[in-house]
Amino acid sequence: MEAGIIRVPLAPIRSAPDDRAEMVTQALFGASLRWQPVPENQGWAKVALDGDGYVGYTDVKLIASSPEALEVFGQERHTLMAPLSLWEWEGRPYHLPAGSQVPAVLMSSAPPRPESPVEAAYAFLGAPYLWGGKSVLGMDCSGLTQLACNLAGVQIPRDASQQWSSLQDSTVDYANLQHGDLVFFHRKEPAKVTHVGFVWWTPEGPCKVLHASGEVRIDELKPDGIHRDGVCTHPWTGAARCPVSAG
Repeated sequence: MEAGIIRVPLAPIRSAPDDRAEMVTQALFGASLRWQPVPENQGWAKVALDGDGYVGYTDVKLIASSPEALEVFGQERHTLMAPLSLWEWEGRPYHLPAGSQVPAVLMSSAPPRPESPVEAAYAFLGAPYLWGGKSVLGMDCSGLTQLACNLAGVQIPRDASQQWSSLQDSTVDYANLQHGDLVFFHRKEPAKVTHVGFVWWTPEGPCKVLHASGEVRIDELKPDGIHRDGVCTHPWTGAARCPVSAG
């Protein structure tokens, strides 16, 4: 597979080489990947994202693979932190979402990281829900948690079930929850995690959860799950201490 760089603000990564296929995630500007053409679908590429190993398909036109682009983006890069940033590339303006990677030589300094993943997630409050989304323009539950962790310098997998599996060594129960912990939920079978969010807990009020459900919002969190308007919308599976950046 060839090396490449995402050259647009948001590249949809789909489950199959077809514009009608499900969008399983998004790759942000400057993300590095490996790719190869799909012989049976001209104009499509099978990609493997370097950041989290996610595999899917995208339009080959969204990938820069020239020696010049690979050289520029092969050097040190800074991660953008603001929900949206105006930036110029190749003589045109781009509105780049948080998590985009920009060559360090084109910026005066690196944007300061948020103090914690939950602080980063709070900046997206009100963003609409979008299955597979990873930006303020639309994101799903695990897109929110992965992006927020990334902005704080922490790497976790993409999907809620993968995040839960990766954190089995740091699980905690409801009684020992702390602000910023990751909490996981299911629909019918507890073993099949389908939803994730951050514990939002302040001394002034009850335990809550910051998550993407309809929009990025804060709801009540009880021992049996997430409650909204008196109804348990997401049954509890478990919780885990959120990793912290090594610096």
